[in-house]
Amino acid sequence: MDGLSDHSQIELEAAETYERSHKNREPVLTKLHYMQGREPLPGYDALSVEAIVAALEDADLATIRRIRAYERKFGNRPDVLEEVVRVYRGWRARQPKSAAPGYQALGGALDKSAPVVRPEAGDRP
Repeated sequence: MDGLSDHSQIELEAAETYERSHKNREPVLTKLHYMQGREPLPGYDALSVEAIVAALEDADLATIRRIRAYERKFGNRPDVLEEVVRVYRGWRARQPKSAAPGYQALGGALDKSAPVVRPEAGDRP
């Protein structure tokens, strides 16, 4: 069971089929079920680190997160995880900065002289 993390999703599926038709050991099937997951990109398990890095460059946020989660669970390759962090930071840096919606004053300027109004007990929102 220790070596299962070194196998692709296709190999894990074949191992599960074999285990079910032969010894049907519950601990092995449980581990196989845990190890199986949907690849974040088609053919991900067969991709080289360089190919994954190239795919990350054009990835959207959801794909970046799927790659990070999948890599943490299965591959745990430092090179890939470092690239995920780098690409994610770059993606975040390109996003427009914005304050929390309740913090922005009407008219676009922050009026520091405006009084703070707090609801009284029993007031409805």
